[in-house]
Amino acid sequence: MALPDQTEIRATQLAAWQQIMALSEQLLHSAKRQDWDNLDRLHGEREQALEHFFREALIQDLIPIVQQDIKKIRDQDSDIVQMVKNNRDELGAESRRLNLMKNRIKEYLSADK
Repeated sequence: MALPDQTEIRATQLAAWQQIMALSEQLLHSAKRQDWDNLDRLHGEREQALEHFFREALIQDLIPIVQQDIKKIRDQDSDIVQMVKNNRDELGAESRRLNLMKNRIKEYLSADK
């Protein structure tokens, strides 16, 4: 069996990297939609894809592309982390409001007796 030539290796690596970038875009869109279950699933998929991708040495001309895209991924991930944090804060505030409302209802019902 013949070893794959550089062109085939490059095509395979490029396709794998494009898949990673597509997963990164999907992560960002899921965060914007507050689709946290999908975000978690996609994050796992991307982590596996990244781990697999970096097991092999990259074709030399792909290195600058990957380096540039990693900066984009880092920026997107930073945005996603901020969205998750904001959502967590909003949920905490909503939970406090609901507990306050629940306590007021209990007070109202107990005063009615």
